[in-house]
Amino acid sequence: MKRALVIGLRLLGALVLFSGTLGAEEKPSIRALRIEKPLVVDGRLDEAAWQRAEKGGGFRQYDPGRGTPVTEKTEFAILYDDDYFYIGVWCWESEPGRVMARSMNRDRIFTGSDFLYFFIDTFHDQRNGYVFAVNPTGAQSDALITNNVERNFDWDGIWASKARITDEGWFVEVAIPFKTLSFDPQGTVWGFNMSRRIRRKNEAVRWTGWRDEIRSHNASEAGDVTGLHGMKQGVGIEFSPYTAGRYRDGALGSGFEGDVGADLRYRFTPGLSATLSVNTDFAETDVDQRIVNFTRFPLFFPEKRDFFLEDSGIYSFGPAINSRRSRGAPLLLPYFTRRIGLSDGQIVPIQLATKLAGRLGDYDIGFTHAMLDEQPGLDRQNVFAARVSKRVLEQSSVGLIATAGNPAADLANYVGGADFRFRTNQLFGDKIFAANFFGLGNYAELKAGGESRDYAYGVSLHYPNEVWDGEVSYTEIGTGFDPALGFVRRSGIRAASGRLRWKNRPGGDSWYRQFAVGANTNLFYLIGGELDSVRVSITPLDLELQSTDEIQFSISHEVDRPRDAFELADVMVPAGDYSSTSVQASFETTSTRPVWFVAGVQTGQFYDGWRTRYSGMVEWNPNRHFSIKANYQHNDVQLDAGDFDAHVGSLGVKWNVTPDLGWSCLVQYDSISNAIGFNSRIRWEYKPGSTIYLVLNQSLLAQDGSPELESTDLTLKADATFRF
Repeated sequence: MKRALVIGLRLLGALVLFSGTLGAEEKPSIRALRIEKPLVVDGRLDEAAWQRAEKGGGFRQYDPGRGTPVTEKTEFAILYDDDYFYIGVWCWESEPGRVMARSMNRDRIFTGSDFLYFFIDTFHDQRNGYVFAVNPTGAQSDALITNNVERNFDWDGIWASKARITDEGWFVEVAIPFKTLSFDPQGTVWGFNMSRRIRRKNEAVRWTGWRDEIRSHNASEAGDVTGLHGMKQGVGIEFSPYTAGRYRDGALGSGFEGDVGADLRYRFTPGLSATLSVNTDFAETDVDQRIVNFTRFPLFFPEKRDFFLEDSGIYSFGPAINSRRSRGAPLLLPYFTRRIGLSDGQIVPIQLATKLAGRLGDYDIGFTHAMLDEQPGLDRQNVFAARVSKRVLEQSSVGLIATAGNPAADLANYVGGADFRFRTNQLFGDKIFAANFFGLGNYAELKAGGESRDYAYGVSLHYPNEVWDGEVSYTEIGTGFDPALGFVRRSGIRAASGRLRWKNRPGGDSWYRQFAVGANTNLFYLIGGELDSVRVSITPLDLELQSTDEIQFSISHEVDRPRDAFELADVMVPAGDYSSTSVQASFETTSTRPVWFVAGVQTGQFYDGWRTRYSGMVEWNPNRHFSIKANYQHNDVQLDAGDFDAHVGSLGVKWNVTPDLGWSCLVQYDSISNAIGFNSRIRWEYKPGSTIYLVLNQSLLAQDGSPELESTDLTLKADATFRF
């Protein structure tokens, strides 16, 4: 442990010494114009204030021609009054009839549509901020940005926008209430960046930051909005009550029931708020994607509930978890909110939840407490999580994390740890480099009696740049490390991983946009020193054509040494020493076409037999109101202990009358469980922040070719938001 940390720190120090202070480009700025009367948000941009305001321009391409001027004139302006921050954009078009607008779905605006993407750094700290995006239909998407790179697109802010397509192009007007944002009322400068996607040309342009490794939400690369003063946040109270009625029919009986609850939020300071949630309800939450497990490790399902997603970036801990995935799942999360209120896929009512989150000076802090209802054989449980980090240097932080409680048992369980996250965008002048170090300890009472004390620690180094993109990491997780409020994919291991990718982007009129080759490896050793598994993958072909169709081919070799037999479907895989090689190819068409698809095949050795997987996705977007999407995967598995086929499929249909009123249906099936899941949801946001949902969930069991209904859950829920 000491040696790994020492090596990592020495390497970090050496690289920091090479960090220069040369800027890649001079950052632009724009002055916001203060107005006295609120604007009518209609997308027309014909008010006199828009004509008086300073215009921002100078957009350049970051894809495909880095740094070359935009081919379609683009301008924007910024206004504000006491209560709103306004953005107006003129997207001129030489062929306005070819503006692409195929989606009215919230948070799906990037598929097959032109769009605008705004980033705002309200504290001007070059670390955190907000994303607001809109397409020509007026559909919205938004996100929270943490530590420059982490995006939480599941956050839904309260804001308004309107878009219009004319014979000159398309034009957008955005109004963001200051009550939606955390900011320093004394601040006069905000960070700002904006990008535009021109789908018919597959062209992407940005106000500032045109290198390939830069993203529009990288706060350290943003320009400035100046001239701000006198903005109001109100008294800082937000009240969101809800009422719900349900009909349930299942194994435990049937009947009607009603429920009420509310969230109350108070903003103590411009950046720090407390939330109290009484009788928390998640009826409107999207259902999980159906997955069949072909590993000996647990599956991972991401959090989708709004209460836990908001401010979730504050709890991000240690290495960049999203880049350290093992077969689609993180190796370790010390705090995993799906442990709260969910048990084996079943909902456990949350009677009371409280949260304090935000920033206080140079500190980011988060405290969450939840009181869970009684379960069969288990009394009411209280769980707690805390995270504090301090911003140091220009883009780095050092922090602590702690959790307490066990939602699944009347047994004590505690986790505590510390991390240091370093980031610079000035390595060798203008390169990005990130390094992360963390250590954790866990105390747990055991069901069999006694107690366990164990640890986890790790280090990762990441160089995500234009031509070369690489990462190395090392993680050690003790055998008894078992955080009840966390997620651990494998324990009792020492894991080392490496990834290297080289890419070429010729720009201009070349027949391809990007060609890349890469390799990655993951090695897992048991704490005792024996090899547990290793996987090496080489990608000699990763090609994106000028049309943005993509072709990929890879070869993988894997060694796996399970110490115990485990079950796949109804077939037992014996303990043993397995070595396998497989190949994988995939083709993805561009989403700029009304019909687009992804097709892939993987075949090769699989434990003591053979596995071939066929997968495909096709989506049809005939117009902005309607879309249909189908996913299918077929696994043909042949093992010494037996053969089996696994089919997993889904069919989803969405119909939007407006961006605020839509109906979606999703059917999912897998042949291993023979279970069919049906979800239908009508969502009407009758005003920003206030919504009515009608949700139907049904579970069926398909046996002997005749589906049998097992359970039905029909919920009507209405919520509203009041701000003071």
